[in-house]
Amino acid sequence: MTAWETRLATARGEFAARITEPARDSTAVSSGVVLALHGFPDDASTFDAVAAALAAEGYRVVAPYLRGYAPSPLGGDLGFASLRDDLLAQARAADGGGPVHLLAHDYGAQLSFAAMAAEPGAFRSAVLMSGAHPRAISRNTVRHPRQLWLSRYIVEFQVRGWAERRVSGKNYAYLDRLWDRWSPPGRVPSAHRGRVKATIAASMPAPIEMYRGGGFGEIGVPIRVPTLFLTGAADGCSLSAMADGREREFAAPYERRILPGVGHFPQLESPAVVSSAAIAWFADHR
Repeated sequence: MTAWETRLATARGEFAARITEPARDSTAVSSGVVLALHGFPDDASTFDAVAAALAAEGYRVVAPYLRGYAPSPLGGDLGFASLRDDLLAQARAADGGGPVHLLAHDYGAQLSFAAMAAEPGAFRSAVLMSGAHPRAISRNTVRHPRQLWLSRYIVEFQVRGWAERRVSGKNYAYLDRLWDRWSPPGRVPSAHRGRVKATIAASMPAPIEMYRGGGFGEIGVPIRVPTLFLTGAADGCSLSAMADGREREFAAPYERRILPGVGHFPQLESPAVVSSAAIAWFADHR
């Protein structure tokens, strides 16, 4: 276990992480620590390509598996508030107590909004993807009721027993359907699908249990952390319109960029675009 993994382990239970060290050459110096949070259906390996690009610019990237995703703890409270507290503890540990940058996707982005609202001093800046602020979702779903249909998987997950069988059946074919519905077909690489299926198979039912805990609306405002939000124009899980008007939730610089032709997984579909945007945003908010 590396020193960084040890720090994460002492933060809140025995959390596993993929650690990407900064490049060690004459042009790259340590630019800071980036804490990267994955969503569903996904795992920490989703940031591998982006983490490599950040490391080349001198960033150390710490990408933990969320509680409920093996090899991190599968037990304990999987409610939204507990997962938010996990994030805050990991942020404090990842850079020896200094503020970190956030890079988060989907469920990880939702947790990031809550963590930044609760403890803004823990973070330098954030690049969030494909997970709108819950308050904005509540307002915008009224104007875009199609979002209710796109979010039907959350309703399905509430049916205990049946949901577990549905997700795990036929070698987790349900996850393939989500990937191909949420992003243009074929955009999520087959090798990554295999890794994520193995992670979720080792973790069930925790990855869907966390959708039963509620708490998404318990996010205070305003958020005082500079935040860049990236959303795909072809996202079949969360309409880009769900972030309309979200600037009212911020008392710090906020920017939204809609990525043409990109679906729900920008870090997998367009890692070069995400890397470039994150490097520039983090550099501007050191």
